[in-house]
Amino acid sequence: MQLYNLVGKVLGVDPSTLTEDSSAHNTPRWDSLRHIEILFAVESVFHVRFTMPEISGLRELSDIRRLLLAKHVKLDSASEDQLLSA
Repeated sequence: MQLYNLVGKVLGVDPSTLTEDSSAHNTPRWDSLRHIEILFAVESVFHVRFTMPEISGLRELSDIRRLLLAKHVKLDSASEDQLLSA
């Protein structure tokens, strides 16, 4: 399950409405409780664990994606290439 689909499922929104800049500040239904649910779901689906310092820096989808890549999680290559070239 890819990151946008997972976050869309947790938030109950269409994943196609999400962008790398999506966050609690600009995404419907993304509040503090849903943020925690997103992080738990990401840890579970991608089989990773986040430390407290890592969690404190996760504000946007791009932050989550970067951290997953840093933890060597395989994401879809098109999105990976786009992020790395940004």
